[in-house]
Amino acid sequence: MNSSLTNLRIVVVNVCPAATTTALPEKVWNVIASIDRWSEWTGAAVLTVEPPGPIQPGQHIRLGAPTLRFLQFTIDISDLDPQRRWIDLVARFPFGIDNHEHLTLTETKEGGTLVRFN
Repeated sequence: MNSSLTNLRIVVVNVCPAATTTALPEKVWNVIASIDRWSEWTGAAVLTVEPPGPIQPGQHIRLGAPTLRFLQFTIDISDLDPQRRWIDLVARFPFGIDNHEHLTLTETKEGGTLVRFN
């Protein structure tokens, strides 16, 4: 085996961002499930969606920075459950960085929504 590969280390970083909103879970789901509205919450411009249409497993979404379109990344939708309000996705960034995410929406006791990326 190549000696340079024997010293290769894999770094795993686990960060679970979360935020709450006073919006109802159904309203948050409608924004997240509508790819044409992603620029409202991602800060990125949606460049292409294959296949087009509502969010669905197998979909490949290409996004870019609003001012620097050459800075692009993709999101592949692996699975989703609209009734339970979760989406499994892989966000693919430059330099081979892949983030496997499980996005969930949970109603808070106040009636708002807890949004988590795990």
